[in-house]
Amino acid sequence: MTDDDTRRTLLEEGVKELETRMGGPSPLAQPLHEALLGAVFPLSTEQLVWLARENDTPAVVLSLLGNLPQRWFESLDAVQQALESQAQVGEQATELSMAPMPPR
Repeated sequence: MTDDDTRRTLLEEGVKELETRMGGPSPLAQPLHEALLGAVFPLSTEQLVWLARENDTPAVVLSLLGNLPQRWFESLDAVQQALESQAQVGEQATELSMAPMPPR
């Protein structure tokens, strides 16, 4: 398993845990808003995690932020979109890995 696969798996698990806890199809908006309160964008992935820690963010949200690719984010919406797209990629990878092998 590569680092990208591990990140996707962790993101998928984190999003599912948030959905379970928060109830709803897109539970990231409120926890992200609270985690990144006071953010002045653009911010790097490392800076997002640092700010979230300063805001006493729950570990599951810290984990999601920490598993984002290393890059700069221009807004809170950009962070949310990156998290959601990574979770969707993780779900697709999981579905593909569970699909039966075609006969030869």
